[in-house]
Amino acid sequence: MSAEGIADVRRAFYALCTHIDAQIRLVIGTLREEKLLDNTIIMITSDHGDMLGDFGLFAKRLMYENSARVPMILLGTKEDKIVGKGEVSNRLVGLADIMPTLLDLAKIKIPSSCDGQSMFHKNPRTFLYAEANENINATRMVTSNNYKLVWYPYGNSFQFFDLINDPKELEDVYEKSKFQSHIETLKNILIKNLYGKDLSFIKEGKLIGISSDEIKSDDVKTGLGLLGERELLGQRGLQYPPPPIDQ
Repeated sequence: MSAEGIADVRRAFYALCTHIDAQIRLVIGTLREEKLLDNTIIMITSDHGDMLGDFGLFAKRLMYENSARVPMILLGTKEDKIVGKGEVSNRLVGLADIMPTLLDLAKIKIPSSCDGQSMFHKNPRTFLYAEANENINATRMVTSNNYKLVWYPYGNSFQFFDLINDPKELEDVYEKSKFQSHIETLKNILIKNLYGKDLSFIKEGKLIGISSDEIKSDDVKTGLGLLGERELLGQRGLQYPPPPIDQ
């Protein structure tokens, strides 16, 4: 896209943010008017970000910060002694932590089957694992507070970013010798988190990914690679429920 086209996209994105701000005002105002605000926990977050043209990329399902990092704003009750006010936390959290966090603040027992943990757990995460897509479109990532390792199984390709000194991820330092010990640490963590079909991408304790020789032509035809004009996955038939419409 042209620079002007990207600017249009970003203006639309910021307009949507302004719209959401207005809706949050209505929610908080209603809680106040109904005398519920003092005893309500409010969390504002999102399921993903958007590249908005950075690196020539758009939308989600990418492990760069603009796609993978989301807002997280938390407000406790009037008598809250845990969340605090005007504070910023740099601890690693993921969407799986939302439910246990809210249960924790509401003083409700967190189920043992829960994958996440409260954001106020006494032992903060030291790393966070993330995944998107499957087969030739698969991307896997492990990040710590300082570094991020991104792995593309197809072609067994890696990227490594020093998030402290390069928060905008402008330099891939995967080949630099001084980072090799950190890279190996995150690779081992990545391997421990793989499951299902991804286990076939490991051999003798090493990540081998998937080669082009292993991809069948049928995989591409069924939407695992480039989509043909008759394979538009955004199209839905009548069996999918329509959105609720006020009559």
